Amino acid sequence: MAGKTASTMNDRPSGPSRLQRLEDRAKKIEAKSAKASLEKLFSGSKIAKKKSSELSEIQGLRGKPEYYTKLSEFYKSYGTPLDWDLQLLFLDHRDSLIVVEVLKELEKSAPTLALEKQDLLAKKLDILELSTFDSAVLAGVRALKSRILR
Repeated sequence: MAGKTASTMNDRPSGPSRLQRLEDRAKKIEAKSAKASLEKLFSGSKIAKKKSSELSEIQGLRGKPEYYTKLSEFYKSYGTPLDWDLQLLFLDHRDSLIVVEVLKELEKSAPTLALEKQDLLAKKLDILELSTFDSAVLAGVRALKSRILR
């Protein structure tokens, strides 16, 4: 310590203290644990498995008389679907109120869909527009068609 004074020895770069580093690490571990718990809660839950099996059953019934009954049961259980593929299935529903609800949901998300999906949706809407006699469905189809880029 030939030419150094006590004050220059204490002028080391001040980084996070050991205690601070331990606290940060504990927070990271806690956050990872909470995230894993949430993922476990929602991914493998009985509800998710039940919903998935009901969807598989609905898709297998397409073109059969029970198809619309199962769609209605699914709607009563889970409400308006938020998944794009499911929304397309529900556009075929016989209940115009359900179709209108799905069209409203699609209005929110359709402008941000990939162009391929918008093309498919536009074709589906063209068919729906030609085949419906319900004025509310027709208005919903036209409103949605005005929002998509195709």
